[in-house]
Amino acid sequence: MPRTPTTCQRWSAREIRILHEMPRVLVVDDNVGAAEALATYLSYEGVDARAVNGCEEALRCVRDWVPDVVVLDIMMPERDGYETASALRSYLPTHSLGIVAFTSLDEDHVRETGRARHNFDGYCQKGTPPTALLALMRKFWRE
Repeated sequence: MPRTPTTCQRWSAREIRILHEMPRVLVVDDNVGAAEALATYLSYEGVDARAVNGCEEALRCVRDWVPDVVVLDIMMPERDGYETASALRSYLPTHSLGIVAFTSLDEDHVRETGRARHNFDGYCQKGTPPTALLALMRKFWRE
């Protein structure tokens, strides 16, 4: 019998203390329209959200604005989500933030390929309602 796919799942016990007026979320995706749409939705839900197009933009953004959670696409040109997660973990201001893999890839594939090496804290499959992604992120936040 085929396994029922999981759409959003917490993978770590990481807790993130929110030190700002609103939680901060950085959406990283090479599909700019989708990233901006998700960031707009999150802003309507009381989240300070920004969208960037790929790893290099993400690394530039976090120099001046450190998010609490990064929603990270895996399949991107130039540097994929695994490399981006590794770069964020190696940068002191962002080494302890939450990173959620947000991808069309199967959860098992991401878990086997990326979690152990790149410390993703959660997974949410693209196509899942944004309410489920927001609920997953809220599990990491403590005020």
